[in-house]
Amino acid sequence: MEEDHSAFLASEFAQNPIHPGNEVDKPGSSSSQHERPASRNSESGQKKKEAKERVAFITKSEIEILDDGFKWRKYGKKMVKNSPNPRNYYRCSVDGCNVKKRVERDREDPKYVITTYEGIHNHESPSKF
Repeated sequence: MEEDHSAFLASEFAQNPIHPGNEVDKPGSSSSQHERPASRNSESGQKKKEAKERVAFITKSEIEILDDGFKWRKYGKKMVKNSPNPRNYYRCSVDGCNVKKRVERDREDPKYVITTYEGIHNHESPSKF
C-alpha cells in the first residue's frame, strides 16, 4: 500500500525551496523518505518518540552548504561508517523551531550532496521577510 505524499512534498518545497536546476535524482535511489522512529516498549516506562517528517534531496554540487532560504547553526560533525566523507549536523537558528538538517557527500559519487531535513519549520523563511 503506497501513500500519496505529493501534498506533503509540495508544502515542504514551499518551506525548504530547492533550486530545481541543481536537483538530481540518481537512478535506483529515492529522493525522499518518510520514517517513523521505532516504538519503544511502553512497559519500560519510556515515552514513544513522535514521528517526524524527513525529506532527503540529492543535489549535484561542488559546495556542501546550499542556500535553502533558512539560517542554520552547525552543532555537530562525525565520520559515517563505510564513507570517506563526514556528515554535518545543523539546527534551524530561529528560537523555538526544531527543524534539523544533515549534509553529507554521497559515498559512491562525491559530486553529489545529500541534504536531509527532519521536521517542519514553524515560521516563514527569513528570505521572505
